[in-house]
Amino acid sequence: MKKISLLVFSAVLVAIASCTKENASEVTFAGIEVEVGEQNGSFSKLYILNEGTFPDESTLDLLDFKNKKYCTDIFAQANPEVAQGIGNTGNDMAVVNGKLWVLLNASNQVAVLHLPDAKLERVLDVESPRYIAAEGKYAYITSYAGAVYGSEEMVAGKVYRIDTGNYETQTVEVGYQPEGLAVLGNKLYVANSGGYNWMHDNRISVIDLASFKLDKQVRTPVTNLFQMVVAQDKVWFSSYGESTWSQDAEGNWIQSVSAPQTLVSMTPDGKFTEWDGVHANRISLCGNTLVAFGNDAEMEGGFDNCLYLVNTTGTTFQKVHFADTDLKIVGNPYAVLMNGSNNDIYIADASFTGGSKLHCFDSALKHKWTVETGVGTGHLLLQ
Repeated sequence: MKKISLLVFSAVLVAIASCTKENASEVTFAGIEVEVGEQNGSFSKLYILNEGTFPDESTLDLLDFKNKKYCTDIFAQANPEVAQGIGNTGNDMAVVNGKLWVLLNASNQVAVLHLPDAKLERVLDVESPRYIAAEGKYAYITSYAGAVYGSEEMVAGKVYRIDTGNYETQTVEVGYQPEGLAVLGNKLYVANSGGYNWMHDNRISVIDLASFKLDKQVRTPVTNLFQMVVAQDKVWFSSYGESTWSQDAEGNWIQSVSAPQTLVSMTPDGKFTEWDGVHANRISLCGNTLVAFGNDAEMEGGFDNCLYLVNTTGTTFQKVHFADTDLKIVGNPYAVLMNGSNNDIYIADASFTGGSKLHCFDSALKHKWTVETGVGTGHLLLQ
């Protein structure tokens, strides 16, 4: 991604300073009208990050619930002077102190956008950024730290701590190819995957927030750790599982799964609970409900997409087979998010060769609407 000049940055900052709260709230983007029905919720916007086809350019879209418009590539609309667009392979995003931070893995950068106009305020250099969490005045970002897939060299990952006021940066080494992270108490927990190595990682790195030093590495009962959230004073994380790929006589790729995708919860003192039967791929949290999806038949070599709704206050979960409900219209689930104000569930149906789709289902999992999105839709954020 091309970095804009200091002169452009200065002009952007002056323009932002000259805006009043009232005219900032009137920012609109060009888009097409879409039928999304009555939302009956407190959120007016849904930001949609499309990864693109690796390593091609990502796009940031906006679904404007209030005006019922789908606005494509709002970054380009707001920043026409940045010829290369927002960057390549968007991997995560979060609103931190009123600004939208977009992690761009293949560009080795983080774009910080002013809201609601999506003007680019700053570009931060971060090696292979993966996921972001915020606490107080700091943003924490996991990084693959230059690791190369298939290399014999074992490269430790990093966590970046960035001061959101002055953008000063510190780093600390963690495990191999860290993914999700979350804050619980005065500790930062980091899920290490080791996904680039022949032997995957099974550790959670625990960082003391006061000193920003590695406190310990906790070995978990699963390997290849992925996404992470905090609920009920526990750390919850998913695992990619373990599998190998081979080709048959006709050249078709066949996956052999030796360990399933798994959901695990952990107390701060290191006690683990494996949620048998929850094949957690991507996960998100809404109140006391953890939402996940995965292939329920992966160990039998089959294909059975399921949605899992886990009660984090107890020991129960609901498993819904896509094929038995309106969810059957979803072909390639790639991201999931629940709207806490009306319990709608959004599922990204990703395509990496053309346009993806975003589906909305109500709390009874009845289909409400579908909109066309970009290439590789993978990350959703309500505001």
